[in-house]
Amino acid sequence: MGQRERERLVEATRSLVRAVAVTEVAAEEMERVTEALSSLTRTLEKRAGERCVPLPVAETVGVERVVLDRYNPVYVPLEVSFSRGTAEATVVLDALREGPTDSVHGGVSALLMDNMLGIVVQSTGLLCVTGTLTLRYLARTPLQRPLRLRSEIAAHSGRKVTVRGWISHEEVRTVEAEAVFVEVSRR
Repeated sequence: MGQRERERLVEATRSLVRAVAVTEVAAEEMERVTEALSSLTRTLEKRAGERCVPLPVAETVGVERVVLDRYNPVYVPLEVSFSRGTAEATVVLDALREGPTDSVHGGVSALLMDNMLGIVVQSTGLLCVTGTLTLRYLARTPLQRPLRLRSEIAAHSGRKVTVRGWISHEEVRTVEAEAVFVEVSRR
């Protein structure tokens, strides 16, 4: 499967998942759709691999922009820009990411921060894993509104890299995060 075809399939799947989550079609129609989806799933499973297509470290080093999770329909795709030890992205989250009414689920915020803090480390060429991730929830993070995500490397000592970041809406920070990443061997 080509890159463009995979991206189109992933986006169609994301649209399908959103529609399934909020649909109110009649039971008979739901049953017909379920059968069609089951048939399509069996077709795709015939040639299924073991993992999602990853974003190799090499694709993040020395570039100005990457798209995270472009091939995984379950995750939130993020177009991330890099500049001098920082990473930034903007995202609008929908009902699939809801926790408290009209608000982003705290676990989704943690996922986004782990991705943003990790990708800024990866952009330096280091292969690291999350050692600790600490979040402070400062205010409600709204759904269906542009959110700004930012991360920056704060310190690097030996195998440990400390990174800080935040989520903001209209210049108000809703979540702050700090993580320590630990460098691992490349085996």
